[in-house]
Amino acid sequence: MTTPGDFHGVQICTGLGAGNFGDDLMSAAFWSHIRPSVRLVVEALDNYRHMVDYPTQHTYENWLDGVDLGSYGLPGYCVGGTLAARWGLDFPLRALTTRLTPFLERALPVHFLGIGVDMIQVPEGRELFQEALIEARSWTVRSQRCQNALTDLGVPSERIAVGADWAWLYDSPAKNASWGADEWRDLGIEPDRPFVVANLVNEIWADNAELKMSIARALDRLAKEGYQIAFFCNEIRPGAYYDHEAAVATRGYMKEPSILARSETYTLDQVLGLLCHATATISQRYHFTVESILAGTVPISIARGDKMIELLDDLELPCATTIDQFDAEVFVRDAFETLRDTQPIRKQLQAKRFELRERAKQNLAFLPELEADGGRP
Repeated sequence: MTTPGDFHGVQICTGLGAGNFGDDLMSAAFWSHIRPSVRLVVEALDNYRHMVDYPTQHTYENWLDGVDLGSYGLPGYCVGGTLAARWGLDFPLRALTTRLTPFLERALPVHFLGIGVDMIQVPEGRELFQEALIEARSWTVRSQRCQNALTDLGVPSERIAVGADWAWLYDSPAKNASWGADEWRDLGIEPDRPFVVANLVNEIWADNAELKMSIARALDRLAKEGYQIAFFCNEIRPGAYYDHEAAVATRGYMKEPSILARSETYTLDQVLGLLCHATATISQRYHFTVESILAGTVPISIARGDKMIELLDDLELPCATTIDQFDAEVFVRDAFETLRDTQPIRKQLQAKRFELRERAKQNLAFLPELEADGGRP
């Protein structure tokens, strides 16, 4: 039987285990940069636990079981994720309000660590924030934009510090590169020849056939210039809302050949082992862009929402086109410009990676009791 005295806090689920590599990447980095002696009760979804090794010193509760996490009598930690309202109010705003309320009713502190915050303008979203989230004891956020969004919601600036996304602190062993090359060959991609890996989303754009046709035409242009085309799902849940259906639909509009990487099979390290061979990636997801840089390749991002524009600003990369106003001609022009010579961009991005890694070490600015002795290299 788990007793509160055995643990230091509760990690409240912000997406861990749901099937999105980005959510697991953030938690894995967090776990590796707190004191080894820290033990947490970790709330997760159990759908895809193979994606990351869950540290054995923590204990795990299934989000779907609806456990009253406040009953442990411990501080609550929300690690990573993005507070936004554009994709609906149920998650994360309403879900987190439900999760935080038992802590606040018991006067237990709640801290947000390395969180993203979009500017929330929807009145219902702002009201939900005021129900519980406004009471959080401290916030570390991944950019100045996020800090501005929080102060706009009424959070005092002295309770906010700017860090960076947890994923920048993730370290992947290089041994996965050889495995990745073999996996690409099995899938029909020759890793010694130029190829691009595209991660596309459906979400609220699921019925936008024109968008998919435009992206398909752009990918066909790249294929005609000799680039092999591969699709990868960074969110591996099945269903019309997610990446697999977006890839299948877009491939259906293409005239040139392409391949679709396997879903539901990879670990975080294997993802980076795959991406390290790509000449470049095409990204509509925040963490697929980050993963591309961690793997040492170059992302060509089609901006999706505030958080990707924020990320591209931090990386000092251009935002030529967005998912809402996709311009195939602009995209192809910029893609060819990037692909013409990726080396300078790789060098720039690795410098930015180091800068953001250093910033991410501020994610525990208000909680030195969690921080690993002497930090991590």
